[in-house]
Amino acid sequence: MTVRSRVANITPEHVMLVSLMVLGTVFYVIPDLEDYSRNASIFPQYTGAIVVVGAALLLVGSYLPGPIRSFVVEEVSITSGETTKEFMDEKEKRTEEVEEKEDVRRETLGTDYGFHVNDTVVMMVLSTLYLAAGYAAGMLYVTPLFVVAYTQWFKVRWWLSLLLAALATAIIYLFIEYLLIPFDQGQYVFTQGLL
Repeated sequence: MTVRSRVANITPEHVMLVSLMVLGTVFYVIPDLEDYSRNASIFPQYTGAIVVVGAALLLVGSYLPGPIRSFVVEEVSITSGETTKEFMDEKEKRTEEVEEKEDVRRETLGTDYGFHVNDTVVMMVLSTLYLAAGYAAGMLYVTPLFVVAYTQWFKVRWWLSLLLAALATAIIYLFIEYLLIPFDQGQYVFTQGLL
């Protein structure tokens, strides 16, 4: 198998899973590098470890032995009591119906201006910008901007967008207040934090 054929087999899902593994590793390592207190480092490190393990399992799912592969790879419907086979048949049928009605597309801000962008690409770009800006200026200040940008891309009502931004900011504030994680500090802007 040549390099070109291997690169051709890479899907957006592979890129996303590798990105999640890198991000999980960063969340696992940063508390030690930044010398967080033990209590403040528990949550990001456990979350990072779970993300790395989950992404790795999904990435190598087709190479796992039978019982483990069926647990990791097969889709399950949480909302109904259908078995996996029945669920997949129904999902395939619904997918075919949607493909027949392909004229109906999700309305995004991009479609208003005449260009179509894959939702996964938008999510990855916005998330990358969010993490980079959060690192530079502090997550507390960047979070409402990210939430508003993301919700406006998908044309969520403006009042709901602002409500979600306020809720996300409150959650970040709780991390600062109770877990003593310095999300109000950036590496280049607000280096001492404002809170």
